[in-house]
Amino acid sequence: MFETTIFTIVWGFAIGVLVSAPMGPTGILVIQRTLNKGRLPGLLTGLGASLSDFFYAVITVFFLGLVVDWLEEYESTLQFVGSLAIAAYAAYLWRSNPASSLQNKDTSTDGMSPRLKASGILKNFFSGFGITVSNPFIIFFFIALFARTNFLFAASTKNWWLYIVGFVSLITGAVGWWFLITWVVNKVRNNFGVRTLRNINHGIAIIMFGIALFGFGNGIYYLFVS
Repeated sequence: MFETTIFTIVWGFAIGVLVSAPMGPTGILVIQRTLNKGRLPGLLTGLGASLSDFFYAVITVFFLGLVVDWLEEYESTLQFVGSLAIAAYAAYLWRSNPASSLQNKDTSTDGMSPRLKASGILKNFFSGFGITVSNPFIIFFFIALFARTNFLFAASTKNWWLYIVGFVSLITGAVGWWFLITWVVNKVRNNFGVRTLRNINHGIAIIMFGIALFGFGNGIYYLFVS
């Protein structure tokens, strides 16, 4: 049980980071607000996005819980399919242009100081949530990662606390990413450009390719060796 708990914490944190890290529209908005208004507005935007990720993660786990027996029966096939989905997303991420992800640049400077007004807090938080929640296809990304890592499949009604541990780890990973990215951007805000965004995308894409290759290898092993 101890190993299962550690497994859940590690993969939950990793999935939270992997889902948040790609520089899509939300990431661009977080970085832009950090550059233009300071770290706090950017962080609030990221926290809103994290709430959306948590919302979709709960939906995904609930859906997978209904078909867990089927998933276990076709584990090898799902390893291939999940790895293929991750590889496809990594390829898209590698080829994507971060500068074109956000067309409407928010350049307002309506008193966004470290002591934000309540309206400013809500604006930043819910804009991050709204942009992220408007992309329900993230569910398929969660399904691919959950199937690939067997995340929370070991939990049961007798071990309901594993779900709590898993979800807390996932949201911690997502929030931790936004803490990190806003801290870095705030430190280097004077020389931060599109090239850096593209390099971040490439780095995340390489990690995802590695996960996909590992999944293909595991699938082949269980299908033909075990």
